[in-house]
Amino acid sequence: MKDILRELQSLSLKLQRREMTLVDSSVHIKQTINVLTAMKTTGGRSTKKAEQGVSSGFFKDVELTEGRGKINKPRFYESVVATLTKRLPESSLVQTLKALDKRFWPGEQEDLTLYGEQEVHRLAKSLGEPAGEAVGQFRDWKLQGTPPGKTLERLCIASRTYLPTSAECERGFSAVNNTDNQSRNRLREESLSSLLFVDLNGPPLDKFDPVPFVKSWIKAGHRLSSSWKPGRQREEVEPRHLWSILT
Repeated sequence: MKDILRELQSLSLKLQRREMTLVDSSVHIKQTINVLTAMKTTGGRSTKKAEQGVSSGFFKDVELTEGRGKINKPRFYESVVATLTKRLPESSLVQTLKALDKRFWPGEQEDLTLYGEQEVHRLAKSLGEPAGEAVGQFRDWKLQGTPPGKTLERLCIASRTYLPTSAECERGFSAVNNTDNQSRNRLREESLSSLLFVDLNGPPLDKFDPVPFVKSWIKAGHRLSSSWKPGRQREEVEPRHLWSILT
């Protein structure tokens, strides 16, 4: 059980990455299925340690005794593998997006000639892009090695927006709770939406350069209210004083 939990934990952490695509998630799930299938007969690290303990009669200096309840190891592995297989089946969308991933292109030139063109045509139609132009750019990309054209590039970007899990939604809920809290519960919808957009899509604070935004804010003639508490008159800070503080 510990071996299985270790593999599922590793898979879960991979699927929660922000850069994870639908095709990548399918690859990682299949890889985990293959690993668990192989471990059904050979066992993992913890299984081998436990087997050594059973043969010696001790595990971490603790004497082992025969227990009543036992797990049917092959059936347990098969159950987990079946659940993972149902988690993300090879849908038509996954097959369509694989055409834009070089990892799945056939190695033989004869097989590559017409490979993926129906999928690209279908994807372009569904996204409202010129299908014929997309297929032509895709053919030049795979057969001549030319960079993807603008239409095909838009399809490639769109293919990375299909989310495999709800991890991004959970991040959004957390951002809402952190932003619209008890001390800031009077934010307007427009302000809250802008703050959440920056929080979810903006760079981390250590990579954010506030200087250009502060300059434009000062040029617009805004003032900063500081040292204000309820029941106390606001103290206005002149823009030039704000700039001297920040610099």
